[in-house]
Amino acid sequence: MNISAASSTSNDMLRMSQLAGSPNVSAKDVTAKQAFQQFVGSTFYQQMLKALRSTEQKVQYLDSGQAEEAFRNQLDQQLAQDLAASHGADFSDSLYEAFEVGLKTRMAEKGAQIDQLA
Repeated sequence: MNISAASSTSNDMLRMSQLAGSPNVSAKDVTAKQAFQQFVGSTFYQQMLKALRSTEQKVQYLDSGQAEEAFRNQLDQQLAQDLAASHGADFSDSLYEAFEVGLKTRMAEKGAQIDQLA
């Protein structure tokens, strides 16, 4: 992990600890946000790396076969996870907020339906 990635990760951890310290946010919310950030970030970066790999032209004489392909897939997966950990919050925060609003709206609607049944 390079220095900028380490500082970005420490900034993310600081934000998460500040969130956890606020009275309105539970540890469950912080864990959910971290899981959401990891999922969204790794999915985005995995697809980006897959698209980049698809533009490569394979040289017939230098192709190493399935072993190289398996190694590249594992490498891309690890890169996606590292990028998600260091830069995932940059674009997942707004998605998480929209997810939270939608979730709260659905929960309120379900609560209203339950109240009508009672």
